[in-house]
Amino acid sequence: MARLVEALNRFFGRVEILALGLENERSAAEAALAKGMPLEAREHARSILSVLPDSAVGLALWADAAEDAWLDQEVVTALTDLAKRVPWRADVWLRLGRAGQRVGWDGARNALERATAAPEERDAARLALLDLCDLDLAAGDPARAQRWLDRIPAPLSTVPDRDAALRRAECALAHGDLDAARAAAEILGEPTAIEGRAALVLARLALAEAGAAPGASAAALPPAEVTRALDLGLRALVLDVPGAAELCASLVAASRDVLVVDRVRRVVRAAGALDEPTWAAAFAFAEGRRDDARRALARGLSAGDRTAAAALLRMAVETRDLGALDALAARAAGVDMRGATAPPLPPDLVRLRDAAAMASEGQGSEALDALDAVTGEGAAWADDMRRAIVRAWIFPAEGAAGSRAAAAAAAWGDVLRELARTAKRLDRLDLLAATEALAVERERPLRAAVLGEFNAGKSTFLNALLGEDVAPTGVLPTTAALHWVAWAPDPFARIVVRGGQDRVVPHAAVKDTLRALGASGAKVARVFIYAPIERLKRVEILDTPGFNAPEPDHIAEARRAFDEAHVVIWLLDAPQAMKESERRVLSEISALGVPVQILANKADRLKPDALETVLAHVRDSLAASAITSLTPPIAFSARLSLKGRLGDEAALAASGWAEVEALFAEQIVDASDALRERALRRKAGRIAAELAQAASARAAEDREAGRRARAEADRLRASAAYLRRERRTIAAAIDKALEPARRELAADLRPIAALPEERKRTDASVRAYVQERLVTRLSWPLSAEIARAAHAGVEPGARRARGVSDDSEGGVEEAGAAPSPRAAAHVRAVVMGMVAVHDAPDELAARSIEGVVEAAIDAFAMALSAEAEAPVPPPASAAVELRAQALRAAFEAHGASIDASHASHASHASHASHA
Repeated sequence: MARLVEALNRFFGRVEILALGLENERSAAEAALAKGMPLEAREHARSILSVLPDSAVGLALWADAAEDAWLDQEVVTALTDLAKRVPWRADVWLRLGRAGQRVGWDGARNALERATAAPEERDAARLALLDLCDLDLAAGDPARAQRWLDRIPAPLSTVPDRDAALRRAECALAHGDLDAARAAAEILGEPTAIEGRAALVLARLALAEAGAAPGASAAALPPAEVTRALDLGLRALVLDVPGAAELCASLVAASRDVLVVDRVRRVVRAAGALDEPTWAAAFAFAEGRRDDARRALARGLSAGDRTAAAALLRMAVETRDLGALDALAARAAGVDMRGATAPPLPPDLVRLRDAAAMASEGQGSEALDALDAVTGEGAAWADDMRRAIVRAWIFPAEGAAGSRAAAAAAAWGDVLRELARTAKRLDRLDLLAATEALAVERERPLRAAVLGEFNAGKSTFLNALLGEDVAPTGVLPTTAALHWVAWAPDPFARIVVRGGQDRVVPHAAVKDTLRALGASGAKVARVFIYAPIERLKRVEILDTPGFNAPEPDHIAEARRAFDEAHVVIWLLDAPQAMKESERRVLSEISALGVPVQILANKADRLKPDALETVLAHVRDSLAASAITSLTPPIAFSARLSLKGRLGDEAALAASGWAEVEALFAEQIVDASDALRERALRRKAGRIAAELAQAASARAAEDREAGRRARAEADRLRASAAYLRRERRTIAAAIDKALEPARRELAADLRPIAALPEERKRTDASVRAYVQERLVTRLSWPLSAEIARAAHAGVEPGARRARGVSDDSEGGVEEAGAAPSPRAAAHVRAVVMGMVAVHDAPDELAARSIEGVVEAAIDAFAMALSAEAEAPVPPPASAAVELRAQALRAAFEAHGASIDASHASHASHASHASHA
């Protein structure tokens, strides 16, 4: 930075110095500064000030000399006095603010803010904005730091502002905005050997990108990413960049790589810092000695070492150590013997602790709400915690996997509330209805669907299972709708007709009623058959149309059973079992995760040897298609079973029903809770998957909207900077462009010209008319011209960035030149002020108003800056997306464990049946 005395010599003459014979002192002071002799220069400056105390040149010489001699307190004193003489000088305020920071002066921030208010001194104002950004970053306020950066005008040249980009990356990392951090890092490029701060930023970005996957921490990062982050971090450490020690220590603490730990240990040993609490703790963490690590950091905290506090904080985040957070919180709440306290926990980590406490007390939903607000470096830990909470709902208490997880009921109250909450947030009323249906389904009995191809004997099997002839049977595929068989104290059937009145009939009339409805062209939606059969209190049965029925509606209705059923009983026609059409449908059911039990009907039509051959073929086909049956397939005769159940003992003995009955009782009725639980999880998992997809789409839209909002804010800031920078040139052009408006104004005021001068000045109505015409005729054209100038000044670059040639049709681009309501209001206020204070406003129609136009340009630029800095609240969709993804991940993990469990079960069953 240039010396103050060099800058001020151009503005202040030396008449007083020459008149008082102080020119020799001045020249001697400047010569001493040039020779690197600041103390001698200081004495000459003090000599000038002893004679001429208010000399701006003398104060500048004193400030320059004291700064070179590292006498910061004197620098503050000299610059404070100098700022009173030249309060418009941004460089003076900047130097004062920086010196004030070095000595802890309370007015340092205010001095820097004064430096930013000098639009004519772009360089000093820019440096002051960067310094203010650094202050707020150090104070943990990245949002405010970002606002200082937003005020930095776009560079005049095409060379990007690397200093601003560096800080933008730091702000973005603090917010957890990886996209913005990457964009800023691209401007930084590869740091040089002495750019330690940039190296630290890139190290933090490398860790953040590698750890962007849910649950990632430094311990789980790819070795290449750890190596790059470590290289950059160690460079920053060697250059003594603030924060580098904490980052490297956290990498060591989370690492289990002996080579990484040893490499850092050598660097730290060379620096003589091995015994420092931060490093002692880091190496203890790396070696699994957590208690030793905490004791080391506690020692540092007790000694008032804030670096130890920062290191413990970072290590707690990397190692997911709630105990370390508790220790920091306790230390922050207390006061040591020296009256010192540890720095308070950042708000994000306070929320993490609160969420952990809520989760441990069973308040999972409240904990998730607290985690929604956690961003930045605590975001990955928050997502770990979020997923653990949701997983605990799906895998209750014992946290088991496989069959035990399937048997234990999920925390359905919490799960359904979370699904419903997410569906509401995403305006998915269909999924909200599906969630509410699950809540009802939890209270209903198990639902078993009887499936198979037409004429496989499904209805006959159902009648045998119930011991009564309740389901319609016949040679025609009349079951065109699902038949839902459920318990009721009295036997009856309810036939639901699409677009018509329901029919309530006795069991005996069901077949005839269905035939009559079919003949009349009525469409049957569903048939509910109720019977006072005890078994139906625990298991409801769905009888379905055949899959090879001639009507497509029959097949579509049968497929609906996939969603309705908790378990499927598939009936094969034993003489032609496991046709390709059956294998395809069974594969479809298996892929949906619906448990299946295979039964081979019409065994009475085959001899024993042929029947065994059929069963072997069925088992081999199932294995080849990776289809699992709850137990190995069983052969029986539904026809004989029904006769037996209705009283024919000989038929019952020959039917094979006893084995079917035992299977149904053990594998379905007795396992109804586990099967229903598995079905509920499968359906809830599908809802969670759809919600996660919808949430991701919504979040992507919001991120794009945020990107566009940031781009628009950048455009507004660039426009404001351009207007301020070029306002004199723009004002001269606009003043000429307003000539048509002035001619229209002159025509409006022509009747006034004939009035006596006295009346023009004293008649309130005349003056009001003149003022109204001036404001009306000039304010909007002036606003439009300023907007057009701003648009023309910044839009060509934006057009080129979008790949649009400068000579292409303007069209839509011109829409960007329209002034915003706020900017137009600012300009109107300037014109109103001009008219209000002018003695003869009617004369303005014939005069240049270039000075007023300049003021209007400043007001317009001020409005644009205000619009650019308007806070944009973060969209709630980001938190909704994370919660939806946590739900989907938990259900997917459950599905994987179930698949593994049943694959093992099928393998054992297959071996057993072959044996």
